[in-house]
Amino acid sequence: MLEKIFKPTSEKFAIPFIKLLAFLNVKPNTVSYVGLFVVLMGAYYFYLGNNLFGIILIFLGSAIDGLDGPYARYSNLSTEKGAILDSFLDRIGELVIWSVIGISYTNSDIELFIVFSILVSSNLIPYLRAKSESYDVDNKKGITPRPERVIFAVVYMYFQLPFIYMYIFAFLTWVTVFQRFIFLYRALDK
Repeated sequence: MLEKIFKPTSEKFAIPFIKLLAFLNVKPNTVSYVGLFVVLMGAYYFYLGNNLFGIILIFLGSAIDGLDGPYARYSNLSTEKGAILDSFLDRIGELVIWSVIGISYTNSDIELFIVFSILVSSNLIPYLRAKSESYDVDNKKGITPRPERVIFAVVYMYFQLPFIYMYIFAFLTWVTVFQRFIFLYRALDK
């Protein structure tokens, strides 16, 4: 959803960084690893109680990770293996972010279940996109793709919002899962 609005602007903003990566001859997979490492460090600092620094690192790591695909395409280094690695590392990053939220913000079993629910739906969303692509179906349906999930997590942690927002967000992520599932399911009937 936000991707449609901000993608043209973010791609223009990313061009100098992409050119810098090309000048330094950095491999796109290295960018993926660095993005994950920065997210992991952010989650660690957040876990230790240094919330502002942790959130800045999580946001920065997610932004770095957002460069790997455009950079690979810009430098003609796109590969199927690189795309798989990027998706794999993205899932690890989301696991760590939602785990820190689960550890830091839950006060009951139901709240922990809601965080697990978001984690599962956050993994089903890209799975359904990838599964759709295996059937030549372009499936980017939904209101909570990865940028929205990361932004929500960062905003939630920074402002230490009431847990009711987690219930709402869990609902929205599952809406996205079902939007993608139904879209793919119907596309296979054609």
